[in-house]
Amino acid sequence: MNHFSKIFKQTSWQVAGKVVTSASTFIILGLVARNYGKEGTGIFTLALTYLAMFYMLADFGFNAHVLKKGDIEWNKLLGARIIWSGVLVVLALGLLPFLPFKTPLFSNAVLFGVLAIFGSSVFTTCNLIFQKKLRYDLSVLASSIGTIISLLIFVGFVSFKFPVSSLLFAHFIGWIIIAFFALILVRKFLRNVFPLYDIRYTLYLFKDSWPIAATLALNVIYFRADSFMIAYFKNTADVGIYNIAYSIFQTALVLPTFIMNAYYPLMLKSLKKIKLIGLSLLGLAFIGTIFTIIFAPFVIKILTGGGFEGSVASLQILSLGFPAYFLSALLMWLLITKGKYKQMFAIYAFGLLVNIILNFIYIPQSSFIAASWTTVISEYLILILQILILRR
Repeated sequence: MNHFSKIFKQTSWQVAGKVVTSASTFIILGLVARNYGKEGTGIFTLALTYLAMFYMLADFGFNAHVLKKGDIEWNKLLGARIIWSGVLVVLALGLLPFLPFKTPLFSNAVLFGVLAIFGSSVFTTCNLIFQKKLRYDLSVLASSIGTIISLLIFVGFVSFKFPVSSLLFAHFIGWIIIAFFALILVRKFLRNVFPLYDIRYTLYLFKDSWPIAATLALNVIYFRADSFMIAYFKNTADVGIYNIAYSIFQTALVLPTFIMNAYYPLMLKSLKKIKLIGLSLLGLAFIGTIFTIIFAPFVIKILTGGGFEGSVASLQILSLGFPAYFLSALLMWLLITKGKYKQMFAIYAFGLLVNIILNFIYIPQSSFIAASWTTVISEYLILILQILILRR
């Protein structure tokens, strides 16, 4: 099977899984928008955004580093991830009193969902095996089962008019189920799926992976700091409007991620097809931008039932960043392949700095519209810097 057949097959499985999770996400967002309004949508999505940052930190770049080294001590990796997840749970809760935009509902929502960090972490560790074996069908199966069960619980909560903060409990249950089934499916390749707690191995991972982890952390912060700044400078209703648009935008961004998940193990062996992969990503990005600009009003109307007109303009602006996001996904992993960890960290640190400065200046005036433009500008800046580093 050639490069493109393998990439297409594994990407197709991931896209199929994303169809399930995206359908679930949009049903949930639609129910929240219709039953809890802009304020409730803002609280719900802000809590999810906050927790998502810790899901990314739980990754810490371990998978990319271990896969590149080729020496996979999976049980020790699982043990390291569980320890690190415990630290992140404490950190997520410990930061709550100091957040300037916190409210009782937001804090309760985080409390209901915070243990999902463990589920996400276990699933990420299982994905290392699925990625190495090019068996993303198994990853998709585990995530789909958990997503569907979580959706059913969520619908029940909304039907009984539970507070918006308690909806995160359904999110937590979903992640635990996903992790459980992922561990079952990993047993196709590993006899023992129990964690081993090796402090020396854990310290080794942190020592060698921190540049990737720091880059991912900066990437997440620069991706979603705008939601927190809107909550601080404006209100949670504006957060709800922006996050509806961003949720749709973010769904499209998984496509280059899926392609790179499939291509990265092949990239480690050969870079012969990289230009064709880049052109394919660019073509998909332009198609995505055109379709989003045309269909954004219809999609937002169907999703929310009305009253979220600001989300249309925000989504159309965000879609202008597709070309930059799609190409930077490829170039980021190329930098990792070439071992340019520190340069990659510097690029995203500078991008974050510019992003925060622009948001700080313009969000107080133009709220989610400013955040949308800043997101696009920041990603093109990062793309340009990636190209400059790789051309040196």
